[in-house]
Amino acid sequence: MKPQNQDEYTAGERAILAKHVTAIDGNVYCVKNLPEEVVAVLFAYVSRSPLSFRRNLLKLIGEGELYVRNVTDVYGEDDAGYASAKEKAMKFHDKWVVGYGHGSVAEHADIKFALEDVSILFTKVLEDNRLGRYTEKSTRYVEFDKQHYHRPHALLDDPVLGKLYVEACDALFDLYEALLPKVRDYVRSRWPRPAEMPERPYEASVNAKAFDVVRYVLPASTYTMLGCSMNARVAEHAITKLLSHPLEEVRLVGERMLAEGRKICPTLLKHAAQSEYHTETRIVMDALTKKLLTGTAPKNGKPVTIVHFDPEAEEKLIAAMLYEQTEMSYAELVIKVKGLDQEQRKSVIQSYVAKKGKFDWPQRALESVTFTVDILMDYGAFRDLQRHRMNTQLNQRVTTAHGYEVPQEIADAGLENEFAVGMERARKAYETIAKTHPFEAQYVVPLAYRKRTLFVLNLRNLEHIVRLRSTPQGHISYRRIAHQLYDEVAARSPLLASLLTVDKTEHYLGRLDAELATEKRREALEKRQ
Repeated sequence: MKPQNQDEYTAGERAILAKHVTAIDGNVYCVKNLPEEVVAVLFAYVSRSPLSFRRNLLKLIGEGELYVRNVTDVYGEDDAGYASAKEKAMKFHDKWVVGYGHGSVAEHADIKFALEDVSILFTKVLEDNRLGRYTEKSTRYVEFDKQHYHRPHALLDDPVLGKLYVEACDALFDLYEALLPKVRDYVRSRWPRPAEMPERPYEASVNAKAFDVVRYVLPASTYTMLGCSMNARVAEHAITKLLSHPLEEVRLVGERMLAEGRKICPTLLKHAAQSEYHTETRIVMDALTKKLLTGTAPKNGKPVTIVHFDPEAEEKLIAAMLYEQTEMSYAELVIKVKGLDQEQRKSVIQSYVAKKGKFDWPQRALESVTFTVDILMDYGAFRDLQRHRMNTQLNQRVTTAHGYEVPQEIADAGLENEFAVGMERARKAYETIAKTHPFEAQYVVPLAYRKRTLFVLNLRNLEHIVRLRSTPQGHISYRRIAHQLYDEVAARSPLLASLLTVDKTEHYLGRLDAELATEKRREALEKRQ
């Protein structure tokens, strides 16, 4: 008996399908080599059509035999069938997405943006969209070019501010260039190459460590590169936010993303535009803040502060762990769990994670416990922690108000005075520029300066952050944040903290060991090949 939706195809139809699906038979396959808007239509059909994906694809491309007779050996954008499919997709989206507001269709069309010569400040604005996928040029593995940074017209058009801005950024890049060889020498003297470690991975590790340290002086204006993938629905929302931003660079890049994205998804990005809601709300809230908080100076406080923690978190977590195995309501379970003693509670939690392997994600019950955490961290650490986007993040502007971090290696190498002079010069430039251009002033702030971000995250997400960001291979600035996140949870509930995997190894040899292990794996692979 033929399985449901398993069609029989002619030789011509099979020739077409071979170009666009990974399997012509069977019930699991991938689609390929199609315009993104055609993919979106194909997946949208599933909610209303009784036909299989493959049969709908044939129908969409060329109406069966008529198209089969004209199929070409090479199926490209100039092919009549490809153009026909794209035109039909646009008509479909005009009707269902634009006309009827079925935006979920756009989630099956993917756009991949390649962004070059954009500032670090811009990348953080774009990456604030949690559903995108991003890969950014690393400050750990790549040396950044001197004077390769963004120059905002709003400042350059003013001779005084323009000169101050350029001189401040140039001085930071001069400092970056001057510190790199000195920090490399310090790293080699502090962590000599182990006898069993080849020179190449050792020098790569030295470079990574030096870049990690010296990145603190890079200004937010530094040009970088970013690869970004988004579905069309997310892209429309992201571009709308970019077009509504106060910074000219952000708006201009948003315009280019819209123009290029429409070449891939012309209809699905139809409504991306500057939003009065985004623009005017920011202006109104800025005015209210100045009115209501006049004269209020910021207090630095601790790097990590849990500002909200549910006192019933343990009971709610255990109830969530038991929920799927019962027919009781969640409220009934919470009451029942309150009657359990500490050993019984511990047995439930330990059983829930006892079989979790190294690469297993914690299961979903951990999402029932939520923390609100105010984190004060240097901008460099923020760039890494912002990547954990499956939570709510509220970001303050980049300023010099909270002072800066001095890398321990800078102090140990006797370079703190040079570093401090650079930071102080940047601070003065920022404060002068910020009087009239508070948004553009952000560009001159080095990554060493601290900023605040409010995270609202659940225990599952917190476990991922602490586990990933506390390892010896990580940057010390975000490792400290991961350690303090763990400590703050442990101070409130040792039982909840037992679900967090933390590594407090405090030496750099961990990275050297990791580099050596990587080199050994590479050599073993080459021998096998």
